[in-house]
Amino acid sequence: MNIINQFYEQKDRWILWIPVFIALGIAIYFSLGFEPNLWLGISVLSIIALKATSDYVKKRNYLIWLPVLLIALGFTATQFRTHSITASMLLKKTYPLEITAKVMEIEALPKGEHRVLLNDIAYKTKYGDMPQEPMPTSVRVKLKKGKHIVPFAGDKIKFKAILTPLSQPVMPSAFDFQRYAYFQGFYATGFAISDAEIVEPRKEGFIFHALRRYLRDNIIENIQNRDEAAITIALLDGEDRDISSETTDVVRKAGIAHLMAISGLQVALVTGFFFFILRFGLASIPRLALHYPIKKIAAFIAMCGAIFYMLLIGNSVSAERSVIMTCVVMLAIIFDRDPFTLRLVAFAATVMLLFQPEVLFGASFQLSFAAVVALIAFFESTSDWWSKLYHDQKWYSPIYINLVAVLLTTIIATIATAPFSLFHFLRAPLFPGLVANIVAVPMSSFVTIPSAIVASFLMPLNLEYYPLQVSAWSVKIILEVAREAASWPYGMFYMNAWPLELLATIAFGGLWICIWQRKLRWFGVIPIVIASVLIPFTPRADILISEGGKIFAVRDEAGKLYLSEERKEKFVREAWINMEAGESFGFWSDETAPIKCDSYACIYKYKGKTISFLNDYSALEEDCNNADIVISSLYIDKKLCSKPSVLIDKGDLKYKGAHAVYISDNGKIVVKSNHAERGNRPWTIY
Repeated sequence: MNIINQFYEQKDRWILWIPVFIALGIAIYFSLGFEPNLWLGISVLSIIALKATSDYVKKRNYLIWLPVLLIALGFTATQFRTHSITASMLLKKTYPLEITAKVMEIEALPKGEHRVLLNDIAYKTKYGDMPQEPMPTSVRVKLKKGKHIVPFAGDKIKFKAILTPLSQPVMPSAFDFQRYAYFQGFYATGFAISDAEIVEPRKEGFIFHALRRYLRDNIIENIQNRDEAAITIALLDGEDRDISSETTDVVRKAGIAHLMAISGLQVALVTGFFFFILRFGLASIPRLALHYPIKKIAAFIAMCGAIFYMLLIGNSVSAERSVIMTCVVMLAIIFDRDPFTLRLVAFAATVMLLFQPEVLFGASFQLSFAAVVALIAFFESTSDWWSKLYHDQKWYSPIYINLVAVLLTTIIATIATAPFSLFHFLRAPLFPGLVANIVAVPMSSFVTIPSAIVASFLMPLNLEYYPLQVSAWSVKIILEVAREAASWPYGMFYMNAWPLELLATIAFGGLWICIWQRKLRWFGVIPIVIASVLIPFTPRADILISEGGKIFAVRDEAGKLYLSEERKEKFVREAWINMEAGESFGFWSDETAPIKCDSYACIYKYKGKTISFLNDYSALEEDCNNADIVISSLYIDKKLCSKPSVLIDKGDLKYKGAHAVYISDNGKIVVKSNHAERGNRPWTIY
């Protein structure tokens, strides 16, 4: 009864659950194996809205309908978002094509390469005509490496390229690149086989792309060290592709890779720069300070600056979330309201989920909101303690308070984001990462980024050199600390892939702790503990088969994963190792491999089952009679091979995608495929 009373006593917190129920509706939509009719969501939403309205008019308990209404709203919003995209997905690899298209975005890749997003595309075959099948209206292509002219966004370019369909998940339930690309707005990938020729320079627009490139070129010109320049660029605009692979590895091991992505930190610093400089400037003019609300004027201009910064760096999920929240903070200042509350976060999440529902499954959205929610909830619940510290008049109090705040902020953010880092990246920083963050976060916040911002304003006057040297010096310190932290033992915790359902359970528990107050909040520990206990028991695939049938993997009795190829399908091979093996993997060529091969087939015996990897029709009859499972990259007539419990051939791989086979101790065989896990959706290609 006491718990129920606490629910009612905390009515003001109910509103914070709005984005959670909307997210549940989005999750239901994406979990379906078919594309529901657009009228389904509209009809359900309308019926529930009418019922809730009717109960409200009749003064009944209409509140019970609100969660259902929000779930239906999330579902319907996602339907509208999907149906707003009308595009042709490339279904098969093309022959060389001549492409003439407008550059919408350009990315610098490691090793001097560039990748462009193209729109307004005209295709021609080698015979000069258009391809017969429907072609994608937007594609992402890697330009040919060499001394080619790097185009600007807005330029129309011409070159020859080969386009390929978007790749499927490397195994069932893995990251769905096809869905990601579908909502990002490109429907094929490819690579250029000739240098790009600019046939029409940009005439107008794309000012933000030009500014971004201007900033990048000036930073590279003034900072000689490649990595220091690249990290300065990354801290300023989130473009981290110029950082060398060695430095990237060090930064990841040290647990400070999050600094290289645009987050609330950069947006807050840029907005704060505008706000405090403007307020200081206006306050220095007595007539303005005495007769006008200079704080509100500075807040409005700072809000405009935040929007400008978002357009400059590109509309990433984290940047959009940060700008929405920053704008609400500035509006709260303008209207004399408290800006730092969980309601602010709930509002930002609701806006993003309704207009871009697909971000729910993105690492950027999950990590950024997890950190912000945890930090606000922590400082909210400890506000009395902080108030006592601030009223302490000792000379060292400000220093002590700031050091404690930085330390606790780092610890809370690390703990809050750890489950999401482990799920998406299969690793999370431990103590060395904490130490690196304690140095890197203040250094980047108070030295690197402010110096880079000042340099940006001085670039038109050619006075950016010295501020950029300060940025480079601070980055050098950050890298030295990162290298030291990365060299410490047990700097990073690694784990294999685990189910999304367990992550959702942990997230629910975390939200419960952050949203509710007093004793009620600690019930959130229960789902976190349950999910954490279940993670190590995540079933591991015993057999993996790639989409093209070019690479296979099997597991021995000790759980070690053995792969069939050491060179082919590099991306798939590395993904399988990270997700299913970790450090415990080998190859079929190893003497310890639990599989024997000849020129006709490879035989693998596991948990009382015989599995044949057939690669020649000569062994078809024998293996079909003796094996429990037959797997092949050949087409096999099911009538000629009916005895095995499971038969997976080239046709199955072509129409169902990558497969995973699970064999239980009692001999039960479970087969999963990409098609079975994803179904037929607008973004799926098999």
